[in-house]
This record gives sequence, structure tokens and C-alpha cells, in this order.
Amino acid sequence: MDVWMKDVGVTMSIAESSASVEVSELTPEEAAAAFDRVVRTALDLSGEEFLAALDEGKFDDIDPDANPGLLDVLMALPLVR
Repeated sequence: MDVWMKDVGVTMSIAESSASVEVSELTPEEAAAAFDRVVRTALDLSGEEFLAALDEGKFDDIDPDANPGLLDVLMALPLVR
């Protein structure tokens, strides 16, 4: 994959760059804590409260696009499920 660097007028292959990416896997506890933070920020509920409400069907008929924060929470759901 080539990348055009506009500011310097150079085409560089990603493979040629010295960029590095480090990935670390979350423990289940870290993932649950991250999910809880997302839910608390977006919906003012705990992660556990959200999961219970989700399991009870309370979000079945709610459009995530019409409810700020809900889409963020649903995208974070794979952290715990």
C-alpha cells in the first residue's frame, strides 16, 4: 500500500516506513471496566444495568441513531459479549 505524503511530495510504502503498532489484549476485567465507562458516559447507567435492560428487551424498539450514546454502547458490546 502506497501513501502519498502531501507535505513533502513523496510516495512511501507502508512496509518501508518505520511506523510501529503495538497491540495488547484486554483482560476480561479490563474489558468490563472499559465497557462500564462507555455506558456510564453515554447513558448514565452502569454496564451491568445496561446489560440487564438489554436482556429484558428494553432497547429492542429504540433507534440507536435517534438516541445519543446508544450507538457507542452497542459498538462497545463486544467487549463483554
